[in-house]
Amino acid sequence: MKKTALITFTLAVALTLHPDFSVQAAAAVDNQAVNVINAHGESILSGAIMHEGASYILASQLHEVMDVELSWESTSHSVIIKDARHQVNWYSISDKLKVNGKDVTLTEKPIIKNKRTYVPISLLKKVFHLPVSWDQPSKTVIFLDGNPADDS
Repeated sequence: MKKTALITFTLAVALTLHPDFSVQAAAAVDNQAVNVINAHGESILSGAIMHEGASYILASQLHEVMDVELSWESTSHSVIIKDARHQVNWYSISDKLKVNGKDVTLTEKPIIKNKRTYVPISLLKKVFHLPVSWDQPSKTVIFLDGNPADDS
């Protein structure tokens, strides 16, 4: 009996210390559903996810929360998001990002999962000054009323 308990304990310790299991645990957090609501608490988007600790929405749904044009440039393999004053070009093959024609380095870039492009909320907030907030306990992105801040 003691031998079985020792083997079970040793196996349990070995499995928890194995490096691949921590990666799998982090991956389990990725793709977790994120709620997206407006300032009135109404659900406004579906399909939002968490990826490496950041919230992402489907690029195809951007028009539902902001006045932007979204396009795909097949020769450069780039996603283009633009409004009257800003343009973001994300080159999916090289993973380069340009904002208003300038190369930028951001910690969170668009991603492709299951053949769908997701855009990080933080990018929209930084570039387009989108008024959003985050509620950690409920994993909810809240799009606030009002227009994006004027940075001119």
